[in-house]
Amino acid sequence: MLSLDLDALAMFDDYQRAQRLAATTIRNRRSILTALARRSGRLVELDVFTLRRHFARDDVKASTMRTERGAILAFFTFLQSEGLREDNPALRLPKVEVPKGEPRPFTAEQVDAMLTSGAYQRTRAMILVGYYQGFRVSSIARVHGQDIDLLSNTIRTVGKGGKERRLPLHPVIAELAERMPKDGYWFPARKDPSRPMRSSSVTDLITKAKLRAGILDPLLTPHSLRHAFGTDLVEAEVDIRIVQELMMHESLSTTQIYTRVSERLKQASIVQLEPRPIPARSGRPAAGRHAVAA
Repeated sequence: MLSLDLDALAMFDDYQRAQRLAATTIRNRRSILTALARRSGRLVELDVFTLRRHFARDDVKASTMRTERGAILAFFTFLQSEGLREDNPALRLPKVEVPKGEPRPFTAEQVDAMLTSGAYQRTRAMILVGYYQGFRVSSIARVHGQDIDLLSNTIRTVGKGGKERRLPLHPVIAELAERMPKDGYWFPARKDPSRPMRSSSVTDLITKAKLRAGILDPLLTPHSLRHAFGTDLVEAEVDIRIVQELMMHESLSTTQIYTRVSERLKQASIVQLEPRPIPARSGRPAAGRHAVAA
């Protein structure tokens, strides 16, 4: 990568940190832009045709392509606003249409299987936090003993966009907290315990537990614990607005992507419509006589 590109990436990182963007967002964007530079041989001076060729790859899902487009658009918009480029080639990239997502939750039996498949205590704790608090892997990785307040029965976390929230603490996680570090990360980095484990490491450990449990469905990922959290709350007939708050979603439509309505709830709901008496006859002749008489 050219020194010009490295300098631009460093400035872009500083700009995003000044915006108070989440560290995960900054890191993911950096990875996308670095991969683009590695593939194209340059970055700052790329033209729209090279960018389109990059997006024409056959082995990329639409959702991944949309994420990449967002990162590239943000980068070139920054370059243009700072006077490092006169134009913004990313504005001429086509928008990416992504099919509506379908919930892909683990079943209760699958969660139990992962917990009893021989996973070590640390991995079991990750699975519990993912399922009982509905945390993303990035939030699981950053759980700290000081985030837990047993008096108010809450847990502190930072959601997307760097927004800090305090959420109700599930009793299972409250019990788990008694065995976890009180003044340190629950899942510290191996080489530097003063820092949290990387999100990718959490993903790897939970994935290994999934495979060890004999769950081979590639659509089920560690993020499916979060889907299971939302789905099982709906199954328990928790109001969807409450589920939205617990999942820290800005939009209710996002919550609906994460929650699958079970057949049991559909059956239980449809019978709520009161039966109406069905007349044996149409009543049409009688109606006609009344009309003539009038």
